Amino acid sequence: MDVNTHLEDLSNEIFFEIFDYLHIFDIFTGFTLLNRRISSILQSIPLHIVISKKHCRRQIDFLSSHLTFHEHQVISINISDTIRDDSSIISLLFNRHNFSHLKSCKLMSIDSMTTLGNVIEQIQSLNTLVLLQIFQPNYENITKNDNDQLTQTILTHKSSSLRSIELQYPHHYLDVSNYTSLGSNVTSLNLRITGSPSTVSIYSVLRVFRLCHRIRYLCIILQHDKRFKNNNVNVPSDEPLTNENDLPILSQLTSFDLTLTAMFDIWSISHIL
Repeated sequence: MDVNTHLEDLSNEIFFEIFDYLHIFDIFTGFTLLNRRISSILQSIPLHIVISKKHCRRQIDFLSSHLTFHEHQVISINISDTIRDDSSIISLLFNRHNFSHLKSCKLMSIDSMTTLGNVIEQIQSLNTLVLLQIFQPNYENITKNDNDQLTQTILTHKSSSLRSIELQYPHHYLDVSNYTSLGSNVTSLNLRITGSPSTVSIYSVLRVFRLCHRIRYLCIILQHDKRFKNNNVNVPSDEPLTNENDLPILSQLTSFDLTLTAMFDIWSISHIL
């Protein structure tokens, strides 16, 4: 009696479990066109895109060719914009594909020449997004126009599904007072506030506080950077607030992490504590 179990003997449920542990490169490389049954399963599974610096452009083009028929299945993205032999990969993929069911979006190492127009448009239209993270190592800049528009788009996003926002790229947040509030279900916020001493101070944190009525977990890094100068920027007055009754109160906050990488007045720090 044949007691060997073959791949074809596995149930569809087991295949679903297996594919949930695999990244999209593994799935398309190992299982595409294997047989009709597997091809049918691949049409209905959630997909996870992971692109790191070790990948090359040939692999990206291979991935993109398969995404033409599967882009609506992508629920998570973790992409490094700069790969082994190319850059602006984030822009390339978002220009070619519409990730309409995205739940988790992590973008890293965005090249200063990358334009994010289509990325911003897709983020605006997403109503399934739960987690959004953008991480720039070594405090690298994003193109200025995209930086401002991207920040505003994310912080004013009103999707009821959005829960967590982490923006680890240099930004001054000078215009944050013009925003009404964060999405009603956002509970976690992580920001890096960066600028010259004339534009960034402890009172920059208070401006962010006014958005955070329902935030439970808040992390802010406040830093001065000589690369950023006040070039005809309309800087709000940072005079100490004298009306104690007007200070924002974060009644739902359970965790607050404040990192200061410059010298600040201890009395001004007391306003946010």
